[in-house]
Amino acid sequence: MIKLSEIAEAGHFNKAHGIKGEMSATLDLDLDLDEIKCIIIPIEGIFVPFFVKSWRPRTADTCLLSLEGIDNEVRAQEFNNMPFYILRSDIPEDDEDEYDDEEGFYASDLIGYKVHDLNLGDIGMISGINDATENVLFLITTPGGEEIFVPVADEYIESIDHDSEVITTDLPTGLIDLNS
Repeated sequence: MIKLSEIAEAGHFNKAHGIKGEMSATLDLDLDLDEIKCIIIPIEGIFVPFFVKSWRPRTADTCLLSLEGIDNEVRAQEFNNMPFYILRSDIPEDDEDEYDDEEGFYASDLIGYKVHDLNLGDIGMISGINDATENVLFLITTPGGEEIFVPVADEYIESIDHDSEVITTDLPTGLIDLNS
């Protein structure tokens, strides 16, 4: 099974193009799609690899893409506006610096990590990042299925264990109650 820590977002699908399953895609990285192993698409919470059948450039940052197993317009439309990922090992050397800067990782690299608070115990798992506002937030799914927001702030993070994928926090009293 592919883990989130093994992949990096590479772009998103725009919409289906034609009737044979071709899709318009925007690339966020400078990629040669002939040199990557696969494109990974999240489907129902699981990262599913698809192999590139063919592709052709359209503009500076978009291309038309055909994937194995997607051979008609209806199937292609299922991916409209969805992000896609590539294996970190397929990231070109020039773009690796974007992921390996002084901090070592981005908040989005922590998606899939469990959050354990010193006072509250196990809170849940980071399921997303909300960066729509000036304050970046972790979207945490609790064991009960609720979604809560917690600020991505150094002063709240005690430690990050990358091996066990656990973040230990010391959240201010009442912060979790603000989500209710």
